[in-house]
Amino acid sequence: MIVSESHNRVFLLAKSGASVPVRVHIDKRARRVSVRIDPHAREAVATAPALRHALEAISFASERVDWIADRLGSLPRPVQFRPGAYIPLRGVIHRLKQAESGRTVRLDKTGPTPVLLIPGPRDAFSDRTRAFFRTAARTDFAARVAVHAETLNVSPRSIAIKDMKSRWGSCSSEGRLNFSWRLVCAPPFALDYVAAHEVAHLREMNHSSRFWRQVSRTMPDWEDARKWLQERGSALQAIGE
Repeated sequence: MIVSESHNRVFLLAKSGASVPVRVHIDKRARRVSVRIDPHAREAVATAPALRHALEAISFASERVDWIADRLGSLPRPVQFRPGAYIPLRGVIHRLKQAESGRTVRLDKTGPTPVLLIPGPRDAFSDRTRAFFRTAARTDFAARVAVHAETLNVSPRSIAIKDMKSRWGSCSSEGRLNFSWRLVCAPPFALDYVAAHEVAHLREMNHSSRFWRQVSRTMPDWEDARKWLQERGSALQAIGE
């Protein structure tokens, strides 16, 4: 049952009484209607291969509205960048703290939990913390992309770190690699897998068996990392909201 709609978004009513947001997405590459959970936007996405199939996609989501409501309800709560918050960096939990002085982020490892000391005024705390994580992500991705590119004998045109909402990375036909900064929060092997995955696309712009052979060439144990992201990725998406 549709309780309201706005632009490309509808709200469905679950048995629990919850109003469930569903965004309609038209993707010409899709072969059929489907529905998935977008943990970053905290909504469902109903995909249709063409505009004429939009109502079919909404109906498909409506038939699964209780499942969607359960999945959305189980998503991790957003974790904001604020003093006192506990945030993972390279898989290790760190506590964020407002620095009393200084111009750069510093690491204090004297206690049982590492502390990231964030400088600057209080109202800039979130932005400065996010900038630190993005810089750390750029450093880590640059290093791992270089390793995988050498193994596969390819050369990416550029590397960009972005606030990606629906994927961990991407590779354009021009060889431009994009990565989510939130991966620097994960254990290094998870970031390494995404780097290997996108570099492999410079060889194979698909997900065929040939593509996965390229991934295996440069990272033989990639399946463990992909499983980790599938099971825990939603918690990463909640960081820095």
